[in-house]
Amino acid sequence: MRPQNDNSSPAVLHFPRRNILSPREASHYLGIRPSHLCIMKWLRCGPKPISINRQTLYTEAELRAFRLGLLQAVGVGEQDGPYREMHGHAPSLTAGEEGGTGEKPATDPLLVLLSANLIRRRALGVSLWGMLLLGIGIDLILF
Repeated sequence: MRPQNDNSSPAVLHFPRRNILSPREASHYLGIRPSHLCIMKWLRCGPKPISINRQTLYTEAELRAFRLGLLQAVGVGEQDGPYREMHGHAPSLTAGEEGGTGEKPATDPLLVLLSANLIRRRALGVSLWGMLLLGIGIDLILF
């Protein structure tokens, strides 16, 4: 006899060999602020999120590709010099605490600057296109 699926309990999904990270863990993995990751999600210029049970999550492979793309845009290699990929995973963070000792997670200054520049460029492009479309709309209405 099959059990009834009442959709009241959360579904457990298992992705073999894929690490799925929450937005807080993903921002810690990238070394940027969580607000930068949220803004990049809304501007659609950040790593591609996946949605599971209406939650936004990120795969580790997508985060790694995004990080490498940002670093290669300015000519910095992941294995050249101080930007070596840290082995291990971001510690699981709960919603109420920043870390086990109460400290904020470490941010990478270069990636913070690169993500802020990406946000700035994308926001400028979106606002200019919006003003252009608004101007065309006003011209069509008035003339």
